[in-house]
Amino acid sequence: MKTLNFGPRENYFNVLNVPDELYINPTQFWNEYNQPWLDNAIARDDIIILATKPETKIGSLFRKNASGNLELSGFGKEYLHLRKNGYVFDAKTNQIIKK
Repeated sequence: MKTLNFGPRENYFNVLNVPDELYINPTQFWNEYNQPWLDNAIARDDIIILATKPETKIGSLFRKNASGNLELSGFGKEYLHLRKNGYVFDAKTNQIIKK
């Protein structure tokens, strides 16, 4: 379900899934949707289940840009933002939890 409601959903998963036409570029999407969604989750002390393990290999936290240089992937930006806000990864549960 596509939505702009970034608030909590009691007894349900919170998923960032905005309408496709709102995506213009990665920077715009991060600033307008992704970071605010994460900030709301952080403020609620949400436990976040990761679909991808945070690994330093290319394709997880990093990607090669058009110039061939390594940069944070979208997932890498999310993971770093959560880590900067007190979250730690639990490999046993594949969750990132605020400590």
